[in-house]
Amino acid sequence: MLIMALMKPLEWWSGWADFFGVSAVILGGILVLVTLLGWTFSWKAGKLKDEALKRYQVEAKQSIAEANKATSIANQQAAAANLELARLQGKMVPRRLTKEQQERLASGVSSLAPQLASVWYGAGDKESENFSWDIASALNAAGWRVFSPASTAALAQGGKPFGSIPRLQTGVIVGSNKDEPSMRAADTFVRELSALGFDTRKAAKIGNGSEPVVVVSVQAWPDGTQGELKLNAVGR
Repeated sequence: MLIMALMKPLEWWSGWADFFGVSAVILGGILVLVTLLGWTFSWKAGKLKDEALKRYQVEAKQSIAEANKATSIANQQAAAANLELARLQGKMVPRRLTKEQQERLASGVSSLAPQLASVWYGAGDKESENFSWDIASALNAAGWRVFSPASTAALAQGGKPFGSIPRLQTGVIVGSNKDEPSMRAADTFVRELSALGFDTRKAAKIGNGSEPVVVVSVQAWPDGTQGELKLNAVGR
């Protein structure tokens, strides 16, 4: 009887031990399952986040590339517009020699002093008249014997077939007599004035006079920019 009485508590504790053991196993399994599920969800969430980040980076790069392309096109259009504006403005800027340009021209031809020269411009052409005075001032500063600029007038011929009469010439035309000093002076003047950005060329015919003279004929305003604006346009 005593043994039976002692066995009952042991059986009772043994039952509870089994219960707690099973419970521990179940709880452990649940914990492992929860951990695995948490890791899985965390991994998937991280993967989705990485994919979203990659998509964002790709879209951002595309947006930046498109923005850069649009900016480049806008810059090109702005540059073209500025160039066209400068060209149009250049057409409206009359030919003049600044003080610095006059000094450069005088320096370039001073070695040929005291060369005799005359400067001419078209009657009624105020732009050519002003430019001719700038040229004469530079030649005078260079030590050349230069006459004051004077105007010339050409009478139009009527009743002539179209194309038989040459059109109005433009730029600066430089002539000389056939003596060597005058021809050399004319060549030097053409080179120096052209270097300042002004359309200048030698006359097609050489004079037959005996006097050593250079004849500078300031013709009509050329089409396009002149001076510094022309040099800047060529530099671009």
